[in-house]
Amino acid sequence: MRRMRWLMCALIVGGSAGGAAAADLPLLRGSNTFEVGAPTNWEGFYVGVQAGAAFSGTDFANSTQSLVAFILRNTTIENEQHVSDWTTLGKYDTSHSSYGAFMGYQTQWDCAVIGIEANYNRTSLSMAASDTMRRTFATSDGYSNDVQVNAVSSIHITDYGTLRLRGGWAAGEFMPYAFAGVAVGRADVTRSARVIASGFDTTGSGNPPYSTDQTNADSRTGAFAYGYTLGLGMDYAVFRNLFVRGEYEYVGFGAFNDLNTHIHTARVAAGLKF
Repeated sequence: MRRMRWLMCALIVGGSAGGAAAADLPLLRGSNTFEVGAPTNWEGFYVGVQAGAAFSGTDFANSTQSLVAFILRNTTIENEQHVSDWTTLGKYDTSHSSYGAFMGYQTQWDCAVIGIEANYNRTSLSMAASDTMRRTFATSDGYSNDVQVNAVSSIHITDYGTLRLRGGWAAGEFMPYAFAGVAVGRADVTRSARVIASGFDTTGSGNPPYSTDQTNADSRTGAFAYGYTLGLGMDYAVFRNLFVRGEYEYVGFGAFNDLNTHIHTARVAAGLKF
């Protein structure tokens, strides 16, 4: 019995010492840097990296309008038939990967989270279009005209950035959010228009026939366009200071040298909150 009492005392003392040692381990008693579960709140500065798939569409319909209008300036066929308004080119789509970084600050009231965030994305979205349109028509000066427009346009979007206002709702480890803001994009744009026209006088007045073949081209490297962004997503707190993200973003640009372009992006991200 005496030996059994000594054995029980030894086990109790050993267990107490082991518990005290375990309590001294920072991962077991809780760390201020990383802690499993939802953060106390989402407020503060944060930075992160992101990657995704970008899907872009461009409307080339009016991309060579200004070029044709310059070639046919002060002519009867432009004034009466508006050749520069002909829809020579159509719409084209493409897709490519994108990657970038973001940083922001947000504040929280109870479960409501409001913040501002800047995003930058690098990509390579290339689209091109070429076509020809030909028409014959009469004008008020008595001429019968044969006009052909050859149009070529291309765009290569290299990168874009957004500045967003975000609104979210803290629900434990999850924070769904929506955002809206302004966007700026950069692209290399090439446009070319060739007008081949000829005509003859049908009134018998003896006016001479005419014939012309002119080309006007424009090429810009690093052209800027401005627009807006809309989207929604979900942040998930892996640890107190580490979160992951999934989101969808739409960016609509005004015009890259008469080319109207938009981008849909689905991406994932990871960030650190300070």
